[in-house]
This record gives sequence, C-alpha cells and structure tokens, in this order.
Amino acid sequence: MYAIITTALALAGVAAAAPTLEVRQESEFRLRATGTLAGWALINAHADAGRNVIQIQRPSVYQSDISYLNGTNLFFDLGTAIPYGVQMPNVPAGYVAQVISQPGDHSPGFGLDANQLLTYNSNAEGFWACPVDNVFELFYGLNPVPANLPSTECLAIQLQAGAI
Repeated sequence: MYAIITTALALAGVAAAAPTLEVRQESEFRLRATGTLAGWALINAHADAGRNVIQIQRPSVYQSDISYLNGTNLFFDLGTAIPYGVQMPNVPAGYVAQVISQPGDHSPGFGLDANQLLTYNSNAEGFWACPVDNVFELFYGLNPVPANLPSTECLAIQLQAGAI
C-alpha cells in the first residue's frame, strides 16, 4: 500500500512540475550580463550576410533583444521570418572564441538554471565579454589561459534571463 501511495505522489509531482518547466522554456526573456557588467544588454549586431555578432551594450542606451528557448536551442526574435539561433564556437581547451547568431537552429545544449542563469551544457560559466573595436562582444570558453584571451580587458560574465 505504501508503495502505491508513494508512486502516485511521485507521478503527481512529475505531472505538476512538467508544465512549469515547459512554460519557462517557451517564454520570452531578455538576457543581461552579470558581474562587472551587471544589467548590460545583449543585442545582435549585423556582421555580414546572415551572421550577427552578439554585443554587450550599456543598458542606458540599449535594451536586450528578445530571446527564448525552443527545447535546448537558444533563439533571438529579431522580427525576421526565421529566428536567429545561437551558434556556439568549437573551442580548443584553454581558449575562447566568438559566439554568433544566424538564421535557423544551431547549437543545442542551452537551458536556464534555478537562478535563471543561462547555461550551456549545464554550465553557467564560460561566457566572456571581450572588447572588439571598442565594443564588448560575447565569447565562450571554459577556463581559458589568460594569455589566450583576445584582450587583457576581457571580463568573465554570466547571462541572466529577465522579464521583458
């Protein structure tokens, strides 16, 4: 009898928890930097045909582009027919590389943790704000060797989902 009650309660808990997770992953949010650049906005900036770099800009001037998760893919809704999916770089150990967005699905592995921090492969660490032509742009790499960063002014950041 105890096993039946425990199983029923466990299944009820799973059923109740599933819609909350699904709603959170389907809702839209704005990503913002934490740490030294707390509150700074993430925006897409055109780089070349069908490719954007992701800049980290002052919130007094810019508002973060709208983002959402579809499964484990991260997208930016830029008002285009096809949303821009985030493409994570293939980074050798000890290095960082630039994160971009392009039309369509790209890198799976994104999620939001209990603190609404963006994770990639279950890790909220590894995001970097590095200056490129006097503007911070988004880079990624876990535990880079400082000498391998593109600038001595790169800052380790986390990305937090916030309300629209």
